[in-house]
Amino acid sequence: MTLESDEKTPLHSGQEASGPRYTLEELKEHAEHLFSVKVEVLAGAFFGTQDKLFTVAEAHTKIEQFMKAKVD
Repeated sequence: MTLESDEKTPLHSGQEASGPRYTLEELKEHAEHLFSVKVEVLAGAFFGTQDKLFTVAEAHTKIEQFMKAKVD
């Protein structure tokens, strides 16, 4: 996966979520660089969605939701 300059900064809510789509494995390879989280956090956020493609912005949003989720 080659990162383009506009993908190095995660998009936040309200910004457009279009762009190239990547597999979960490709995102895992760059988890710390793109999202400042370990691969384990990305795996938890995407549990059950292994066969789909995601933009960097979609992945960032999913990780934020995972990190803010309540733990019982």
